[in-house]
Amino acid sequence: MNVTDSFLYVQLNVGGLEAGRTLATPDNILFINRLQKNYYNGDYSVFEKMLDMELDFYTLQNIFNGTPASLPEEVELSYQTDSLSYDYPFFSTLLFEYFALSIKLDVKKVTFNAAHEVSATIPKNFTEIEI
Repeated sequence: MNVTDSFLYVQLNVGGLEAGRTLATPDNILFINRLQKNYYNGDYSVFEKMLDMELDFYTLQNIFNGTPASLPEEVELSYQTDSLSYDYPFFSTLLFEYFALSIKLDVKKVTFNAAHEVSATIPKNFTEIEI
């Protein structure tokens, strides 16, 4: 789900089970890893260091909206569309490649600027990822 310029919410599923979720805002990113029972809650600087590239909320938003801008030339993005009908141009598969990092996301549901409840509560037994 994406509320333009406000937040980006992504739920990650593996084999039909939730593996994690991310709630990104202009100031903060929360990633909850349900498989390893840990989480990261902080700014984007740790991802900038890991990827050695500038990364902020608006860059993520543009990638997920299919309108990436100002990415390093080493980043390869490819979008595959299907016959699904959306109110916005969108894709069913996103492939992000940057040096040795390769992420493929299959999109199942897209919601833009809709009033929905978003739950990104960190379970009490999860540990914070120390970086």
